[in-house]
Amino acid sequence: MDKYKQEWIQVALDITSGISEQDRFVRLLATVRNMLKCDASALLIYQDQHFTPLATNGLSDDVMGRRFDIEQHPRLEAIARAGDVVRFPSDSDLPDPYDGLIPNHEDELKVHACIGLPLLQDDRLIGAVTIDAFDPMQFSRFSDHELRLISALAASSLHTALLMERLERNAGVNHSDMSQAHTRATQQEIIGQSDAMIELKNQISAVANTDLSVLVMGETGVGKELVAQAIHAQSQRNEEALVYLNCAALPESVAESELFGHIKGAFTGAISNRKGKFELANKGTLFLDEIGELSLGLQAKLLRALQYGDIQRVGDDSHIKVDVRIVAATNRIMHEEVKTGQFRADLYHRLSVFPIFVPPLRKRDKDVILLAGFFAERCQHKLNIASINLSAPVLALLLQSRWLGNVRELEHAINRAAVLARAESNSAHLTLQPHHFQMSNEPDRLLDIDTHLNASSSNGQQSHSDNDLTNLHNFEHLQDLELKRATEQFQTQFIQHAYLENEQNLSATAKQLGLNPGNLHRLMKRLGLK
Repeated sequence: MDKYKQEWIQVALDITSGISEQDRFVRLLATVRNMLKCDASALLIYQDQHFTPLATNGLSDDVMGRRFDIEQHPRLEAIARAGDVVRFPSDSDLPDPYDGLIPNHEDELKVHACIGLPLLQDDRLIGAVTIDAFDPMQFSRFSDHELRLISALAASSLHTALLMERLERNAGVNHSDMSQAHTRATQQEIIGQSDAMIELKNQISAVANTDLSVLVMGETGVGKELVAQAIHAQSQRNEEALVYLNCAALPESVAESELFGHIKGAFTGAISNRKGKFELANKGTLFLDEIGELSLGLQAKLLRALQYGDIQRVGDDSHIKVDVRIVAATNRIMHEEVKTGQFRADLYHRLSVFPIFVPPLRKRDKDVILLAGFFAERCQHKLNIASINLSAPVLALLLQSRWLGNVRELEHAINRAAVLARAESNSAHLTLQPHHFQMSNEPDRLLDIDTHLNASSSNGQQSHSDNDLTNLHNFEHLQDLELKRATEQFQTQFIQHAYLENEQNLSATAKQLGLNPGNLHRLMKRLGLK
């Protein structure tokens, strides 16, 4: 151990140095690998009965996107409950969460030697270091005392990172390289380490703790609702309600009542007083999804509620004061809607005080690998199988795909591939291969329009965001077809495939496509599928 003294001194110095948390974690694992000669290691944070990787060494890239529920992973549960060094026997029948996740090997390789180090701070579990090797005797010469030194240094490094993050967050400091570990372990988190997603998270952090209205823009399936949830979770209103309303699913006859409530006898069927979404969201946040679908009449009433901070229930002349923070979302080009008279300019400007653009998946570099790992881990528990691994050719395929349906399309693709792989194999350990993915091999004929941020400082953030969204939707169409016609053709084929796949069950199809059943019914009718 003495020959590694200089390296451990450097690790200890790193804990208090100005390097980023990620670099600090990577150096720690590199030292562990050099000293123990292990084949794989990982540093994980523990929160809400989950272990979330913060750094890995020797494991597949998609591991960083996986979230390990200790109820589903007995080895990790044993580490969480041990309070000290855990040495698993090489012939242990407990499945290892990393089996099959060693890159650059054609065969499925199972870990043999395995050590778990719980990371404690004031007797509270904050994380773990896992150390694995193929040689069953690899770690036999290292004493528990030596391993506790690794545990202590790792715990100190992780605790320092969490403490600094908490202090910086309270002081309003916003660093792109912060670990954001407190959000990584949440169930509805925003997964991604690309520059585009770091910028998105920075914008969320900047606006969350204000009461400014936020307009979240982006393509279908990019995760706009997750952004709204993150804004609410990081705001001072997070102990109050986050109320959701899908404006596209509002029939005109009940829309006003849904927003503002009604009193008994206001209309046929109003058998009692009823609160609307504004009252339910009082002191909290109201998320208006698909805001571009609101009728002009409702837009006027919504504008009044935002201007004066009060509402009127349907059938009532009295006014009710409400304190509501508005987050709205749309996949439309809103300034174009304003130009054509489909959306009120005054409401648009009031909603978009702070516009946020959510980048499409194809602009997020290797985030697709992290997300694929996340969905694979979640899918294996849904299918009740031991593991779902992604082969190297699949990882390459995922990186090359255009993902016009974005994160939602990727999730569905992983789930479908897993079902097909399970049908082919009797094994509890599945490895997804390219033929499990129903993707076209034809060259993509949609031209990718890069998002350029060319707005001058005089135009401000609003024109900046408009320019982004205009470019986002400014796709060249399929050769000789008009945009509308090709879009409908794609929708028809995509929906028809999903409808048949779900045995013509409308509700199941809507769930797979991430749509409201009523919206799907109307869309199928318009496309001639009903």
